[in-house]
Formats: sequence, C-alpha cells, structure tokens
Amino acid sequence: MTSSPFARSLVRKSKRALRSARLDLQDGDPDGAVNRSYYAMFDIARAALLSTGVPEDELPRPHNGIIAAFGQHAVQSGLIEPDLARLLGRTEALRSRADYTGTETDANKAADTVAQAETFVGTVERVFDLEAPYRGAGLEDDNPDEGNKVSEPRDTVERVEANSPQSHPIALEEERRQARENWLRLRQQTIKGEREIGHERDAGRTARDDQDHSLNTDLKE
Repeated sequence: MTSSPFARSLVRKSKRALRSARLDLQDGDPDGAVNRSYYAMFDIARAALLSTGVPEDELPRPHNGIIAAFGQHAVQSGLIEPDLARLLGRTEALRSRADYTGTETDANKAADTVAQAETFVGTVERVFDLEAPYRGAGLEDDNPDEGNKVSEPRDTVERVEANSPQSHPIALEEERRQARENWLRLRQQTIKGEREIGHERDAGRTARDDQDHSLNTDLKE
C-alpha cells in the first residue's frame, strides 16, 4: 500500500467530489451530480492503482487508460467484481454526455449514479485499504457531517473499536463477500441504465436514418 502525498490527495479529492455530488443532487443539478460522481470514482480508482504499486509517473493520463488499468488490477486480481468495476466506465459515459451534449440528465438517473458512486468509492476504499491510513493524519473529509463516519475524530473511533468484539481487521474473503453483495445490489440498476442508453442510441440511429432517407428522396426528385 502506498502512502504517497499524491495518493492521499486523491482520497481527499474523491471525498470532496462525492460530497459535491450529493449537494448538486439536492440543489436540482443532475448534470453536476453525475460529473462529481464520476470524478469521485475516478480519483479513488487512481489512488487504488497507486496502492497496488503502480508508480505515480506511470499512471495513465487519458480517462480510458485509468478505466482500463483499474479493471486490470482490480478485477483480474479478484478484489472487485467485474460489474462493479464497469460502473467507472459507464459513469464516465454519462458524464461525457452531460458535459458535452445538450442532453440533460434525468433526475432519477442522477440519483442512481450518486448511489452507485457512493458504493464504488466505499468498496474501493475498503478493499484497497485506502481509508484507514488517512484517519488521524488530518486527511479525512475536510467538511465533516454527522452522517460521515470517516470524519469522526480518531480518538472516538479508537474508543469504539477498542470496545468492539469485532475490532480485528476484515479478512480478504469478507471484503470479497461485501463486494459481491454490492455487485448484486447494483446489477439491476446497471442493467436498467444500459437499457436506457441503448434505447437513446437506437432512437438516435432511427432519426439519422429518417434524415438520410428524406435527403435521398429529395435528391431523386
């Protein structure tokens, strides 16, 4: 596991982006919520790659390079379920559409995306042990709230853990089980999202075909 300043910065940035995604959703900005959700996932994925030993200067620069590298290191190692890892690429596609086209993101879709980002970030943090080393070092969420356990003071966390019968580290098999549960919960959401995107693509192709047919007809006349 790496403890480089860059990796710690990425963990903090991921937390801030996830918090911003929630606020954007509450403020009625679904496009902003999707954007911030993606970058929360993107930054935690980069931190995970660093934790596996990928040198900082060898991290891929393009977004699709990070997505591919994360899939390789996280899925092929057996640490992350494939469908959970694929959420990174799917969310990037939604983010690109929200940022670069005139299509506005549906509010329900944005809410699903924020929920998926929360699961993705939380799972990657646990599996790659990214969260615990940054507690107590001034690196937790820098705008804490009552619902965010990562933001609790370290001495409080230590007292609770010391009195807990389950204070031992979670085994790798347990992490895999948790990832599996997350995957099962998200499977229906991802299938639904794929169907919606596929429907939009089919509609776009139909519209283009109609335009081409009309143009050809006009030329013949």
